[in-house]
Amino acid sequence: MKENEIELKIQALVDGELTESEAEQIRECMGNDVRFQILYAQLIQTKDLISKHEMPRILPESGDFYWAKIAQEIGAVEPANQGSNNSLVIKWLFRRLAPLLGIAAIVLLITLQQPSMLDLDIEFESDHELELVDDDIEVMTFNSFDDSMSIVWLDYSMDLQKDYMELWLD
Repeated sequence: MKENEIELKIQALVDGELTESEAEQIRECMGNDVRFQILYAQLIQTKDLISKHEMPRILPESGDFYWAKIAQEIGAVEPANQGSNNSLVIKWLFRRLAPLLGIAAIVLLITLQQPSMLDLDIEFESDHELELVDDDIEVMTFNSFDDSMSIVWLDYSMDLQKDYMELWLD
């Protein structure tokens, strides 16, 4: 065995964790080596010092009693919760209806916020034309509701001078 393994086995011997056959083997190894005997003596002294001078800690109640008390408290709380069926129905309704009411409120706000068509007191017949004439641009529109069609004609008449054409073509 390696030296580290023997030291660990000596610690286990002091703690009483070895079987009889393992304890005999370690005692034989300690009989041959003085270092292991010194280590064994130091460990025994340390164990005695700790056991004599350690302050006793007394638990107010055992672990089993503590957990049994917690289980009793849980058992007492559960029947109280089961007795309120009305509150369960209200909670269920609230969980189902609250999102629906929220969605309905959002839809209502969106429909109220949509801009309405401006009333310009202009009445068009089914086919009509509008024309805007400016010095630089001419705009004509034609709308046909029957055919679901709108046409916008932009006519930009520029003065084609020779200087301007050269710049424009460069």
